[in-house]
Amino acid sequence: MEPTLYRQLADFDRPPEPFSRYTVDTLWTDPHIGRQMLGYHLDPDHDAASRKATTIEATVDWLDRRFGLRGKRLLDLGCGPGLYATRMAARGARVTGLDFSPVSMAYARANVPAGADLRYVEGNYLTDTLPGPADLVTLIYGDYCALSPDRRRTLLASVAASLAPDGHFVLDVYSPGQMAAMAEGLEFGHRYMNGFWAEEDYYAFKRTALYADRLVSLERFLVASAQRSFEVFNWMQYFTPDSIAAELADAGYAVEAPVEVGSGKPWAGGATPFFVIARRAGS
Repeated sequence: MEPTLYRQLADFDRPPEPFSRYTVDTLWTDPHIGRQMLGYHLDPDHDAASRKATTIEATVDWLDRRFGLRGKRLLDLGCGPGLYATRMAARGARVTGLDFSPVSMAYARANVPAGADLRYVEGNYLTDTLPGPADLVTLIYGDYCALSPDRRRTLLASVAASLAPDGHFVLDVYSPGQMAAMAEGLEFGHRYMNGFWAEEDYYAFKRTALYADRLVSLERFLVASAQRSFEVFNWMQYFTPDSIAAELADAGYAVEAPVEVGSGKPWAGGATPFFVIARRAGS
């Protein structure tokens, strides 16, 4: 009989069917990992969990120019510690932020500016009824791309139900050019990522797999300590303007031409993400 460790490593090195194994909650609900993610969110100088502060400011500027945020009922899905929600409320929007990370929600609620029309709801946008009606629903930093096709359909139906008749859904997606910049590989390290994965001593593997014909990537992590072992599957779907428009159209949305993240200028392609503005077809 094959040794258990051999079987585990052989399975780890074998790419699974895309989105067949799903552990996204771990990144946000594990207390230690949640604190690490919050630290990345709050660092204004890198794009590891949220975009740089300058890009966030530019994005909110664009949203204000495009929609006129003052007085708008705005629902920020996956709001994290409120980096966008706080800024949009400062422009006069009436903001509800929704996220299922207890760590991020605790930080966000403790940092609501005085006088802001801003509230936070701890919940899961895939399983909970969304607050509404909303004039504008946002889903920012590629959250949509981390969802399996069935979860994306569920989300699109929930957003449609929460939108006001003339409301808009704004989301950003990753492009094939970004996937093309990735490489398959296997990494291993003691306390890999500088203690990110656990408080206790541990070892970790990372396996990057690319499904080029399906525009999907997987970063798979195997973490082992003396107390436990666990895996994390970080899936990512990549979209062209045509493919995201078709997926949204199938769910009953009409879509505007894609724009750059930050500036709001027409998207020029390349290895960069882009924003899509959608509304319910016929509204």
